[in-house]
Amino acid sequence: MGLNVSVQEFLDSLSSKGTKKIYKMGLKKFFNWSGKTADQILKERKDDLTQRPNEDLVTYKIRASKFSKIIEQFHAYLINEGYKINTAKSLTNGIRQLFRYYQMDIKVRNGSSLNRIVQTQRNFPLTIEHVRKMYAVANFRERALLSMATDLGLRISDFLKIKKHDLPDLSLETPISFDIMTDKEDVIAKGFLSQETVELLKKYRTTLTPDNPYLFPSSQNKPKPISRTQIGNLLNDLAQKAGLRINNGKSLTFHCFRKMLLSASIDSGIGLTAGKKLIGKKIPQSDDTYLTTVNLRNKFIKLKNFLTIKEQPKIETENIESLKKAISKLQEDLTTQKTITNVISKENQEIKRQFAENEKELNMVSETIMNRIIPIVDIFSSIEGLEEFLEQFKSKKIKKITDEDIEELSKKLLEAKKRGEDDFEKRFEMFNEAISMTKNKPKKQEKTG
Repeated sequence: MGLNVSVQEFLDSLSSKGTKKIYKMGLKKFFNWSGKTADQILKERKDDLTQRPNEDLVTYKIRASKFSKIIEQFHAYLINEGYKINTAKSLTNGIRQLFRYYQMDIKVRNGSSLNRIVQTQRNFPLTIEHVRKMYAVANFRERALLSMATDLGLRISDFLKIKKHDLPDLSLETPISFDIMTDKEDVIAKGFLSQETVELLKKYRTTLTPDNPYLFPSSQNKPKPISRTQIGNLLNDLAQKAGLRINNGKSLTFHCFRKMLLSASIDSGIGLTAGKKLIGKKIPQSDDTYLTTVNLRNKFIKLKNFLTIKEQPKIETENIESLKKAISKLQEDLTTQKTITNVISKENQEIKRQFAENEKELNMVSETIMNRIIPIVDIFSSIEGLEEFLEQFKSKKIKKITDEDIEELSKKLLEAKKRGEDDFEKRFEMFNEAISMTKNKPKKQEKTG
């Protein structure tokens, strides 16, 4: 059966020629196998997702999951026809993605045969050592491509669609965040561009002509990117020049960079989940919450230690290690100095506290002298002052005189005697009366219960 407008619109939305080809083949096989047209299939799927009036939820759910079982049956048919598991999965993805395009996604149950794949060993196990050898014999454009492919680990379809205006501000501090929406999974690849890639891109970008918007344009005089075949030939030519041995049925493809980054994610310790986030593979929502841009940036820096193309000279590496030790020693000294400063600060606070207490006591003594002793002495400098004192004491306006007050007043009287003052006897008599009144003053009786 032929493909109608609805299917063609879906296929035209795909940017990858390879994906478009396999989906088109799978859809034709599905329509022939089911005996229905694309319009009939889409109408039936829409009807299954529409709940009937008064229909219970269980019945509705069973009907909504009908096509999931139909696609599993189609997958089993392909296996019986001799298709390998991975090929059968790719062919069934056509009908699943068609439903998804028209907002009628298929939910596949856990353990479904549709999720089964077989890991193949056809790809060449690319390592950063291989990339370094290829980089050494590459021209400027090829070096920019190798470095960017190493940083991003994208699928070739997502890499080829990058345009010049998609690049971030290359003057920012590296590594520079570079997000790309992937075509196959509709997931944002949260990638970064390293310092070595940024340096290459700054120079490489100036060599591009304005008539082609793509970052890696086709050699043909058309506004389109370099083709998959051209990239494949480029990589294999570089491998041959670098003396890499690719045999035993292996093939060096652009996808090898993707696998290399995921492998390095495990070896570097950043984890496979972070690696998948960087290259745009789906991860569980629970894992996605903690992988912020800042967190991913730190993980990329750690990953790049395993994927640096330009090796640092040994002497430079040794100098860096020496510098790290020096910085560590300075940090230890700073910590010690901080401890000493804190101790001294505490001691200074204690001294300051004691001084404040002594100052308070001194102020109290000064206040006593100024407000009690001196006024009393001044009062007793005359007969009239002493008489006034006795009257106030009798009327309880003046509190009990202290021994220190008596001693000071005694000195004052002796000085008056030495000066031969006429009123000395009178003053002495009145002073003894004041002392007598003080000592013989009756105590208050304590209250009894």
